[in-house]
Amino acid sequence: MSDFRFEGSKAFFDFSSVGDRTNTTYMGEFCVKCVLSPIDSLKADRLYRELIGSINPHLASQDAKNFAFALSQLKQRVLESPDFFKNREIDGGHLDSNVLIGIVNQAIEAEEEYKNLQDEKTKKIQEMLAKRIRNKDIEPEPDSEEAITDEEDIPEIDLEEEE
Repeated sequence: MSDFRFEGSKAFFDFSSVGDRTNTTYMGEFCVKCVLSPIDSLKADRLYRELIGSINPHLASQDAKNFAFALSQLKQRVLESPDFFKNREIDGGHLDSNVLIGIVNQAIEAEEEYKNLQDEKTKKIQEMLAKRIRNKDIEPEPDSEEAITDEEDIPEIDLEEEE
C-alpha cells in the first residue's frame, strides 16, 4: 500500500519509477482527485473512445486499450504533477508504458483508500449515534407515518388530455 496524504477528497503521493524502454528515472509528487464526478467519468470515457479510435475500436490491441484507459483516467484525476508528466499533446502520453501504468495504478489505489477511510468514518459515526440513541442521549425521529395524508385530502387529477 502506498503512502497517501489526504486533503479533503484529494490525495498526494510521491512517485518514483524507472522507464522500461528509456531507462529514465522519474520522480515527483502527484495530487489526484479521489472522487470523480459523473461529468469527469463521462469525459474520461469520451477520451478513451477517442484514443482507441472511433472506427472499429474492437480492433484496438489490449495494450492500446490499457494506455487509452490510463491516459483518459489521468486526464480527469491529476490535479498537480511533476514536470516530467506534462506534455503538449496529452499529459503522460510520452512516458514509458510501465511508468504510465504505475501512475494510474497509484491514482486508483488512492481512490480506493479514500473510500475505505470514508466507510470507516461513516461506520464509527453510525455506531456512536446508535449508542447515543440506546442511552437515550438522542431521541429517535418520530415515525414518518404521521406525515401520510388521508386519501380524501389528495386532489384528484384528470390525466386524460382535452381535445
